[in-house]
Amino acid sequence: MKTFLNLIIVLFSLSTSCNNQEVNQIIHINYKAQTRGFLYKISLINDVLEIENNGTLKSKTLNSEQFSEIKKLVFNLKFNEIESNISKDDLAVDKAIEGVFEVKINNKAHLLNLNHNNLPVKIEELFSQLERYLE
Repeated sequence: MKTFLNLIIVLFSLSTSCNNQEVNQIIHINYKAQTRGFLYKISLINDVLEIENNGTLKSKTLNSEQFSEIKKLVFNLKFNEIESNISKDDLAVDKAIEGVFEVKINNKAHLLNLNHNNLPVKIEELFSQLERYLE
């Protein structure tokens, strides 16, 4: 009887920890590129996607398949290999548009300052997929 009770406790704790892992897979994406006369923003909080492009706002709640696709793209980003690629000299003469890209996965945040006109390939793929969901 004691062994059976211990087994139930172990199974319950395992099922609870698995459920917590699923709940904790929270992804927030925020991106904003702005200059005088130009604004582009992407926001993905949980499964709600919003994209604003120069005053035109589109939003959608992603279904589970779409959100899973975005999670794959985000988890394939190697943040330690992506470098901020914005030049202060280019910003000074309006040659570049600074984009601030922030991703929060659970409680871990990644922040990059990027040239909006020269995004890293993996980030460009992520943004393109998000834009396709709003077409």
